Amino acid sequence: MSWAQRAARNLLPLSREQSDLAVALREWRYEGGFHDLEAPNEDCELCDHPDIRYQFEIRNRFTDTRLQIGSECINRFGISATSDDGEDLDAAGTRKKVSRDRRALIEEARKKRLITALVALSQADPEFRILSFIDYLQDRGAFTPKQLVTLLWRFEKVRVPVDVRDFTLTIRRDREKVQLLEMADWQIGRLMPAMSPSQRQFLAEAKKLKE
Repeated sequence: MSWAQRAARNLLPLSREQSDLAVALREWRYEGGFHDLEAPNEDCELCDHPDIRYQFEIRNRFTDTRLQIGSECINRFGISATSDDGEDLDAAGTRKKVSRDRRALIEEARKKRLITALVALSQADPEFRILSFIDYLQDRGAFTPKQLVTLLWRFEKVRVPVDVRDFTLTIRRDREKVQLLEMADWQIGRLMPAMSPSQRQFLAEAKKLKE
C-alpha cells in the first residue's frame, strides 16, 4: 500500500469529503499545535510512518477532528497552515511555519537534555555548583570557552554521558575570544562539536594570523 493509499484510508473517514483525497486534504489545517514525545515511538496518524517523535496536530475545519502527524506530511500532502491571525498560508508560508516550529521543538529538547545532564553532574559531583551554570545558561543560552571546558572535564571525571553538540559556545565578547585562542589544541578539539560554522571560521582565521 502506498503512502497516498494509507493517507486516504486514514483521512477520508474523518473528513466531510469521503472519496477524493485531494479534496479532503483541503479541509485540514495546521494551526500550530505541536509537541515532543521525547522518544520516536509513535506512528503518523495520516500516513502510518513509524518512529515519530515530534507530533504536529492538524484539524478538520468542518468536523473539528484532529490528527497527530509528522511535520513532513504537512508539506508532502499540501496541508495549509494558518498564520497567527488565522489566515491560510500558501505553500511557502506553510513550509516556513512548519520549519520554525520544528526548530523550536528541537531547541527545547536540546535545552532539556542540557539541564538533565547538569543536574546529573551535580548529583555525581558534590563540588559542582549547578545553579550558577544553569542561571548562566538561561541568561545567555550558551557557555564561555572556559566554562564549557570545565564542564566537559567534570562530566568525564564522574562519567556522566553527554553530547557536546547539545552545548552552545559563546565568544561574542573579546575576553571570550581570548579564552578560546589561549587554549591548548586538545581543549579546542573538545569544544569543536559545540562551535558554529562562523566560530570555526573565526578560529581558523585567527590561527592564520599567528602563523
